[in-house]
Amino acid sequence: MTLKEKKEKKDQFVVAYLCDLDATDGCVAQAQMLAQGVGKGLILLHISDSQYTRIEPEEAEEKLKEINAGVSDQLFHSYLALKGRSRDILHSLGEALNAVAIVAQMRAGENDVKRPWHPSTLLKNLSLSRTAYMIVGQDFHPTGFDKVVMSVNQLQESKEKTLWASYFGRFFGSEIILYYRDYKDEYHKKQLTLNLNFTRKMFSHFGLTSSEHHSGDNRTPLDVQALGYAKECGCSMIICQTTKNKSFFEYFFGLEEEKVLKNMGSDCAALFLNPRDDLFVMCE
Repeated sequence: MTLKEKKEKKDQFVVAYLCDLDATDGCVAQAQMLAQGVGKGLILLHISDSQYTRIEPEEAEEKLKEINAGVSDQLFHSYLALKGRSRDILHSLGEALNAVAIVAQMRAGENDVKRPWHPSTLLKNLSLSRTAYMIVGQDFHPTGFDKVVMSVNQLQESKEKTLWASYFGRFFGSEIILYYRDYKDEYHKKQLTLNLNFTRKMFSHFGLTSSEHHSGDNRTPLDVQALGYAKECGCSMIICQTTKNKSFFEYFFGLEEEKVLKNMGSDCAALFLNPRDDLFVMCE
């Protein structure tokens, strides 16, 4: 079935990107839970990318068919095996399939960057995506979205995280915990205040349950802190923004989002949003 035919079957859906066909349970279960919660369809996707695998689409389809048979019939679900560059195909999903979110599974202990489930390789292939993507660990066990941690910083793009957090509050009844820290720079302080005010107003408008945690740690990367806090408090997910302007230092020592994935464990998922300049909303 072609991309166009899939799109006509359902207006919007969640894509479970199964880059590792030998470890799909956590990814499929999480994607199914997300799709059912927001009332969308589910597509199981494998990409036969010659850079990473020798599996042809026909072989992948047989495996996807088996996995698809185990998905609940309470939602529309199907599968798709494509051949091509992972990065290009993942980038196209928002437009080609009206995908609202991508769910993928990685292996934190993988050392071979030529494996598509290697944390940095997976992030690289998703780096152009305009669709939000949720990443879970190899032995992930879905526990729902009862408590979600969202880091709040000074960046204007942080408002898209607020929109996504509100979806979990509205569709899943999640308690949203806002995790933030202070800035010495006055401009950054003001921007943080604007972002917090925007978030509080939106949550208040929808009657969402939320709380706040102010961190005094100005050294550890904010999202890494938020992950530690989430694991400590038994939260099921954190919402993060990927690095916008990557420096040589970050390329050499690792991006913040890579550090999050490598420390995530099996009980917490991470929802990532790539920075988008077209979603800025000023709120005094």
